[in-house]
Amino acid sequence: MCISSKKLEINKNEEVINIINLKAPPELIGSLRLKDDIYPAYHMNKEHWITIKLPGRLTDDELKELIEDSYRLTA
Repeated sequence: MCISSKKLEINKNEEVINIINLKAPPELIGSLRLKDDIYPAYHMNKEHWITIKLPGRLTDDELKELIEDSYRLTA
């Protein structure tokens, strides 16, 4: 999904960025948000969802694991 970077409060520029919203276990949300390019969920329940900027600083393996976890939590 493409959104303005202002919506994540990344910067004051109106830069269009790619993101993905993923569901994560509530007990991990806080530690995940400490990582670069992971933000409180854009237009989702911030207790259960995160937003990740793409491309970002996460490795492909980290991103794949988060996607798989999200799938398991929502399927």
